[in-house]
Amino acid sequence: MKKGFMFKNRKIKIRVSGWSALLILIMILILGLFLVVTVPLFGFFGLYNLLAKYDLASIQIFEQWYRNGLYYGWFLLLIAAMMFIVDFINLFVVASFNLLWSKPVAVISYAIQTAVCAILFKSLIVMSFSRIDVTWTGSIIIFVLLYIIVAVFSYEKPEQAKNE
Repeated sequence: MKKGFMFKNRKIKIRVSGWSALLILIMILILGLFLVVTVPLFGFFGLYNLLAKYDLASIQIFEQWYRNGLYYGWFLLLIAAMMFIVDFINLFVVASFNLLWSKPVAVISYAIQTAVCAILFKSLIVMSFSRIDVTWTGSIIIFVLLYIIVAVFSYEKPEQAKNE
């Protein structure tokens, strides 16, 4: 028997029904909703504290929590949409030049996307939000961090040769 293949063909079944299944499902949904709501806001708040410490950003907070959620949630949604559009344009350009997606192409691509997003962010998005002020250095730091996260989650391992 090969090492590491012990559970390959065995199906693991967990049978839960009734109230216990409903409670487990509700708890998973509540936990998922909690994570979806709090992680971006606390992550954004932590990044803001770091940027504010070095005078790279300033944010004026509303008194009501729901206004903060809507205002800064819309801000984060616009950042994500801008990154998606820039990434889509980048993929179109790479495909139109018939470039193979390799590490050098990816690094150059992410560097160009970071610069384009920082310029668009500073000139369009920050100008549209009166309570947010981010310096050029802060904009570049934000997008370098975001593209590092994108690069980590989009990394694909090359397939190993199968010895069968």
